[in-house]
Amino acid sequence: MTSNKHLLLLGTHDTHIHAVIFNSEARTLTRGASTVASKQPSWLARHPDSNLKDLVYVNGWVEGKLFVYRLLDDQGRLELLSEVSSGGKGPTHLDILPDGSGMFIAHYVSGTVTFHPLDEQGLFTRQAPLSEHIFTPSHSPLKHHRQEHAHVHQIVLHEEEILVPDLGSNKVWRLKWTGKSFDVVGEISGLEDGDGPRHCVVHPEGTHIYVVNELSSQLTIHTLPKDGPSQLINRFSMLPEGDKAESRPTGASEIILLPPTRPGGPLLLITSNRDSPVFETDTLALFSVSSTDGADVRRTEKGWMEGIGRHLRGVGADESGKWVAVLGRDGGGLKIFERNDRDGLDLNEVTRLEVENTVIPLWVN
Repeated sequence: MTSNKHLLLLGTHDTHIHAVIFNSEARTLTRGASTVASKQPSWLARHPDSNLKDLVYVNGWVEGKLFVYRLLDDQGRLELLSEVSSGGKGPTHLDILPDGSGMFIAHYVSGTVTFHPLDEQGLFTRQAPLSEHIFTPSHSPLKHHRQEHAHVHQIVLHEEEILVPDLGSNKVWRLKWTGKSFDVVGEISGLEDGDGPRHCVVHPEGTHIYVVNELSSQLTIHTLPKDGPSQLINRFSMLPEGDKAESRPTGASEIILLPPTRPGGPLLLITSNRDSPVFETDTLALFSVSSTDGADVRRTEKGWMEGIGRHLRGVGADESGKWVAVLGRDGGGLKIFERNDRDGLDLNEVTRLEVENTVIPLWVN
């Protein structure tokens, strides 16, 4: 595939994985192949080894399974290689160790984290995780009706830690993998009752963590010390004026942190909102982050991108950080934005494609 053509794979809330091709020169989107998969293949990840980049790992949320596919061509055709039990209910998110020796899986329904080893070819070595490879967080029921049980939402591998937002427990766990089991080394401090942490990202310097809280629609910024407790630095509402966090079935969803567009320039932090009870479409919230001081977070001059779509669940950027894909599951389809202005803190829509029920974009190239 030429440098101006980019292949994206789109996970869905139905039973398909769709491929689309974005031509950055012509600024067009065209459909590629569609693959019938398990029910709700809602998260996709690639193998970290450059020699195994044709392997794509997919969850099966409804069936509690994991799948590994081989990418066959530049139209996004996929060949199923194997499937296994994820070891929990509602596998929602996964991440693979940098050396490719295994993956960690977050389960929303059972509230657990599991580990699955991989062989040198990137294939699963077991049909289900060992019991000692399952982490079940401690939990006490909270006031919010979605916090009666643990609901683990994401896996973020940071240095030697595994950061795990747990919406139900109202915590971001800090775990370590010993090679045989999980150790709890701490948690991120400063979350308030009813925040409901969903996803997070870490500053490139490793000093701060940014948490998108689904229930409160708040972005929280915390220190991330190597030793000792973290501290809350700041919090921002992710909602534009007139919108509100209550009376919505779901709230804040995704968070991504994009590199500077010029040396010494700021990073762009994007978070997405869903299911506004006030407006017909949902918004992206835009923040500027210092590349040298992770505590320096500000709203961009524009602040929000409005009128994009409904239920903005999936947001993802290409490797360069120039192009941003946004998915409206319940309206708006797929839209591609280009970062513009001197600091790359604004987004300009360049093309769109109607595609239904999509929830996660994976940029292949």
